[in-house]
Amino acid sequence: MKKFIQAALIAAVFLSGCSGLTPLLDLVATHTPSLPPETFTPPPTVTLIPTRDLFAMATPTRTTFTPVRTPLAPDDPTETPTMFFPLDPLTLTPVKLGFLMILLSSYTLYYNTGPCSPRIVTFNIALQDARTTDYLLLFMRPREKSDTMLLGEWSSLQLDKNEDNTFSYDVSAVNIRKYYWFRDAWIEYQLIAYDKKGNELFRSDIFNQSLSLVMCRSLVP
Repeated sequence: MKKFIQAALIAAVFLSGCSGLTPLLDLVATHTPSLPPETFTPPPTVTLIPTRDLFAMATPTRTTFTPVRTPLAPDDPTETPTMFFPLDPLTLTPVKLGFLMILLSSYTLYYNTGPCSPRIVTFNIALQDARTTDYLLLFMRPREKSDTMLLGEWSSLQLDKNEDNTFSYDVSAVNIRKYYWFRDAWIEYQLIAYDKKGNELFRSDIFNQSLSLVMCRSLVP
């Protein structure tokens, strides 16, 4: 009987011990630690230092300075300007249908005694279709600049036809009727083209302010 009682006590102690371990076993079974999520950490950025020649020397840049003269005061308005006139400028007259070029060697034609120049103005004419043009006439008349009512008569001359199918003529004051009546005048002129039968093909405008007729005065009284 005594052994049965001891065995019962041992079994009770064992059972009570197992009941004390139950919370610990539950903790181990239910609380399994989880690993933290994996995170990607980029590698650190490395900034490269540019290669530099420590022994190189800077080359200076030369700056060019052009001085500009600025007057402190405007020129005297009472000063008489000096005028320069070229002797033989080229004057290109506006052209019309049928003409490629109407070129004058000067814009002034002088007459009378004295040192004035030029005394001849050369007309050079190029046509669009010179093959059908048999001859080309130049009509001219003077008109006084100070009195436009003083108007001369028309005079005409036939231009020379060149090998390259252009037309030209050296005009002087004697080609203009009663040129000696005018001291400072405009020479109004017009060009008219004709075929072999005398039929008019085309004509230019009347140019009235591109060529002057001027009486030359001697410097010696």
